[in-house]
Amino acid sequence: MSSAMMDALKATNGQTITCKAAVAWEAKKPLDVTDIQVAPPKAGEVRVKIISNALCHTDIYTLDGHDPEGLFPCVLGHEAAAIVESVGDGVTSVVVGDVVIPCYTPECKKHDCIFCQSPKTNLCPSIRSTQGQGLMPDGTSRLSKDGKQIFHFMGCSTFAEYAVIAEISAAKINPGADLDKMCLLGCGVATGWGAVFNNTKVEPGTTVAVFGLGALGLSVIQAAKCAGARYIVGVDINDAKFVKAVEMGATECVNSMTCEGGDVKAWLIGKEKWGYDYTFDCTGNVNVMRTALEVAHRGWGESCVIGVAAAGKEISTRPFQLVTGRNWKGTAFGGWKSRTEVPKLVQTVMRGEMPLEPYITHTFQGLENVNASIDALHGGECLRAVVHISDSGLTPSKLPKLKGNVRVDGGWMKQLSHWSEACNCEMTFSVFLPDQLARGAPPPPVLYYLSGLTCSDENARTKANFAAEAGKVGLAVVFPDTSPRGVNIPTQDDSWDFGSGAGFYVDATTEAWSGHYKMYTYITKELPELISGIFPVDPHRRSITGHSMGGHGAMIAHLKNPGMYSSVSAFAPICNPSAVPWGEKAFTGYLGSVDAGKAYDATELVKSYSGPKPCILIDQGTADGFMNNQLKPGNFSAACGEAGYPVQVRMQPLYDHSYYFIATFMRDHVDHHARALGLRPKL
Repeated sequence: MSSAMMDALKATNGQTITCKAAVAWEAKKPLDVTDIQVAPPKAGEVRVKIISNALCHTDIYTLDGHDPEGLFPCVLGHEAAAIVESVGDGVTSVVVGDVVIPCYTPECKKHDCIFCQSPKTNLCPSIRSTQGQGLMPDGTSRLSKDGKQIFHFMGCSTFAEYAVIAEISAAKINPGADLDKMCLLGCGVATGWGAVFNNTKVEPGTTVAVFGLGALGLSVIQAAKCAGARYIVGVDINDAKFVKAVEMGATECVNSMTCEGGDVKAWLIGKEKWGYDYTFDCTGNVNVMRTALEVAHRGWGESCVIGVAAAGKEISTRPFQLVTGRNWKGTAFGGWKSRTEVPKLVQTVMRGEMPLEPYITHTFQGLENVNASIDALHGGECLRAVVHISDSGLTPSKLPKLKGNVRVDGGWMKQLSHWSEACNCEMTFSVFLPDQLARGAPPPPVLYYLSGLTCSDENARTKANFAAEAGKVGLAVVFPDTSPRGVNIPTQDDSWDFGSGAGFYVDATTEAWSGHYKMYTYITKELPELISGIFPVDPHRRSITGHSMGGHGAMIAHLKNPGMYSSVSAFAPICNPSAVPWGEKAFTGYLGSVDAGKAYDATELVKSYSGPKPCILIDQGTADGFMNNQLKPGNFSAACGEAGYPVQVRMQPLYDHSYYFIATFMRDHVDHHARALGLRPKL
């Protein structure tokens, strides 16, 4: 964020702000865009500058007078993205300038809150009573118009330039996210995803029926497709919605009014004799809710109510439907624990795994157009209308492209490409992301694996036999490429041990290579920042390993950055590159001289190293043809002895330099790092 924007935010700290807001003075009347006063936050509260707001049907439901808890006058809006302008006393989880999504379902995270501590629910009741009264936790409002109190709405009230929310309702997200898109995760889309992933836990190979194909229903379809459902049918009364539903993952769609025979229940059962494993009501119509339950699979079917029914409506069915094994359940905000899990949803979108673009059919500039956005939603062709209210002063990150996402050994192997500022080109990397061991488990630490000469990000991830052990202990593993690719340097492909596939993990200084070959900065700074920004991993607990040239890279990354890595290991590393042909060629070509390369030589660096000294584990095969003339582990071991640095060099009889050697001892290396990172007890 620019210093000018930070100064502007701080300038209003502690003051009452007069700003524009869309006030609902009474039901069934257009919103009044007028000046209101927003008081400073009190203890445990946060005042935010609203950047963008998506219009949700719940806002309209209240404005139209259907909400029995609806209070007027109020400022509606609850699907937004914002920047923290100021914080009240005792607030520690966010600071001025942080980017947040206000969440109507809070998460206090207190140890004595049985709801926050339970993996079964997200329904934290900490501020429910005052939030339902349109007030802040202390029982008063921060919103007024010329002295007249205005009620808050769902703890958010984001149809305004500024709002005050509880700290426990502020989900801090990646500041590089596109806020005009991420605002959708404040309610509807996130709710549909969570109904699938959290509340019903749809499994691969199952059948799904979705009633209502607005944004909510489409988000259910999108998530069900992602979960691996084999057959997804969308149900609506508007054929025009079917194309989008199929695009989002529906197998087919049916019009409940005009289907063959005129009985949609019979039509659906005709497709699946015993019913559907999972059904979802996204309409709010109690008759549809009953139909959804009654087409759920005999014996085990689950039907989830997502749509909000009008005031006073009740649901009914024959008890026999439940006796014969069907389960009726509902969801609020998709079961997401807001402050913990909404940031992860943002990361999922930023990785390209769950796009939001299909939902945004209308955009409006300025709060003065909020009534036009309501008209668009009423028009029937709008999924989500996003109103851009204020500029954030932030530049959205250039997002990576998802190239692959494959299930393996209790996790997912993801391959992505992204624009690297350090290397001034598109770079590719792979990440093994283990399954979360438990819903409340801390994020996994990260092991960086640097590959050797001629390799890309793909070699080790497919040959090194790492995933089973990493998945078992809950360790994320990152595989960078070994050099920039396709950067149009005339000699980059002339030899196998210099140029493409041989970046040597240095920052080049010679004219031909310095524009792109900044691999040291890439692996020690840029890539880790990207990984912690878009993956749900621990940004502080990290370790590093590598093979051959990558083993050299791992050791120098540690020795040049004391304390950055909890542990270090290497397979057959180039231990003393300034004294071997590979290193002499690389250092002369990239840095101009062998002497300059000593700043990237582990044997030289360890002599003057000062900092934490985690034991370096090195495995070296005795049948490795490169050992004596290119690797020289004895030189490094001797230097460590003189410097008092702990190192364990294990000479492995008859093993060579290949991936067979790496695969054999990879389990030991994963264990070495797992213990240092706290995933297993230290020996």
